[in-house]
Amino acid sequence: MASSFSDRVRRFSDHCAVPGIIRYVVLFNALVFILHLLAPGYLSVLELNPAAVLHGQVWRLFTWIFIPETLSPFWIFFALLFLLYLGDGLETAVGPAKLTLFYVSGVLLCTAVSFLFGILGDGVSLGRGNTFLNLSLLLAFATVYPDFKVLVFFVLPVRIAWLALFSAAIMILSSLGQPLVVGATLGAAFLNYLLFFHNDLRGHLGLLKAGVTRFAAPPSRSMPASVQQESLHRCEQCNRSEISHPDLEFRVTSAGHEYCRDHLPKPPANSKTP
Repeated sequence: MASSFSDRVRRFSDHCAVPGIIRYVVLFNALVFILHLLAPGYLSVLELNPAAVLHGQVWRLFTWIFIPETLSPFWIFFALLFLLYLGDGLETAVGPAKLTLFYVSGVLLCTAVSFLFGILGDGVSLGRGNTFLNLSLLLAFATVYPDFKVLVFFVLPVRIAWLALFSAAIMILSSLGQPLVVGATLGAAFLNYLLFFHNDLRGHLGLLKAGVTRFAAPPSRSMPASVQQESLHRCEQCNRSEISHPDLEFRVTSAGHEYCRDHLPKPPANSKTP
């Protein structure tokens, strides 16, 4: 029963997958930034304001995710480029279906929590930017590629796992003393991250105890043969292996193609799943 339910959820997510979903988010962030330059007061129309939503401005329930984290003409380019890289790396690792479900779930959960706490509080809006959603993407990326290094201030190489932990700590500290809606929405983003990546996180912690190092860079279909030979199993669709995802199960089709359980091809009629 549980297996059939998970299979239905997997098939549903595959049908609803939006390849390159974070690219669309980046594009709309860029467009909103341009609109801000042309009309600085425009952003106030996009913020998630519970009182305004109750007065019929229902577009605010989703337009807040397109408000950039920064409005600096210099930093906006690097912020969106980094977000684009996080999205592409995650989609390579987990596939468009899981990434779409993860991001949409985060949007719905953060929207519901911030709207509810805004109503119960003093009607405070969520404010500017999709900071909490972007943080969840960073945490997910760091969970999948913990050894990947980024150049902080273009000079200092830092493992992205440490950068994600530092960013999460700063976000938690900055939410102290803020309206309750801020902390509640941040908690919703954390909850959504754990909901989708707790197995990856647990597997990574297990590897750390065993002294095993994972890939230092996002895998791609064009990886060198020397790297590919390090794994015994690799999914034909999402390129995940037993090294990058220790808890993942793999199946081999009659044609010799190998898939993870998340991307098993649909079996023909009156045949068994490979």
